[in-house]
Amino acid sequence: MNEVGFVIHQRPYPPEWIFAQDTPNFTPAPELWRWIRSIFLNPEHKLFNPDHSHLGAFYYPQIAVMWAKGGFQKQGRFVVGQAEKIMINASGWKKERQEEQFYQWFNDLPDYLITIDATYAQQANDIDFCALIEHELYHIAHKKDEWGIPSYNRETGKPKLTIQGHDVEEFTGVVRRYGANKEVQEMVNAANQRPTVAKADIYHACGTCFLRVV
Repeated sequence: MNEVGFVIHQRPYPPEWIFAQDTPNFTPAPELWRWIRSIFLNPEHKLFNPDHSHLGAFYYPQIAVMWAKGGFQKQGRFVVGQAEKIMINASGWKKERQEEQFYQWFNDLPDYLITIDATYAQQANDIDFCALIEHELYHIAHKKDEWGIPSYNRETGKPKLTIQGHDVEEFTGVVRRYGANKEVQEMVNAANQRPTVAKADIYHACGTCFLRVV
């Protein structure tokens, strides 16, 4: 059983044209960010998650979302979602090309980007889809200072953000709300047999987990 339940308000689906041949492999998904804000970042909504409160100060495309036509294989797993901080480590034309691509997609240069596999989203049930979305949201964390206190931008007053790998808080947050799949349940059972629970590698078909795992 999970605290979210199994009734989820209508969620956005990827556009049908993205699955056709000779169409772009990626497309911006502003409707998905609007849905995220109205559901998980909205204190008045039943599915509001205070763990993501720091994201409520940001708007699209400061945090951009896009559909990818399909996922990809990495280290033996199939990736269907990824959260990343946009960092262009280039100069000259290479830098200009990369920036131009983002401006073509979003009319701006995002700070963070969440990419979701449209093929997976098309067939996933509501619980699996919401769990994936929240999984990626957990990766965009409220940055803490050297004393472990959440930090804020002095000029804007907005929370400082950072990409983080998995930790126990994220693990329990997703499992508490959506329940554990078979793989995670096996981890839970194994952890319960030990005297202490250490930080664990929790993969949820997520590209971010391969970039930086706690």
